[in-house]
Amino acid sequence: MVLRERLADAHRRPGLYGLTTFGEVTAFVTGMDAATEWNFLKGFRDWLHHKSGLGASLTWQVLVVQIAYPNKDNNFWHRAMHEESVEAVTTLFNELDLFLSHRESDPNGDLPDLN
Repeated sequence: MVLRERLADAHRRPGLYGLTTFGEVTAFVTGMDAATEWNFLKGFRDWLHHKSGLGASLTWQVLVVQIAYPNKDNNFWHRAMHEESVEAVTTLFNELDLFLSHRESDPNGDLPDLN
């Protein structure tokens, strides 16, 4: 099973992979990145930053939570990491799918004009 298929399967059946919290899902995705010598998520943080206009120094995990919950306080991401955060998990899988689709269609890795 290729990585995109495994990612889609984990999204469809998170319990099969032991994924119940946003933190567990991000650990799973980070493991996929590590398995590819850190190439799977290459450019993902920049994609999220460019798309959201949020801080360039934030990690991709924090950016996903900020995108999922735009009106929450800055400490919310910490709570979301340890709770069953359906919206953040859905946002992560959706953004990853969009990012990977864009990267496959644009091998130069140019960020799209999102304005």
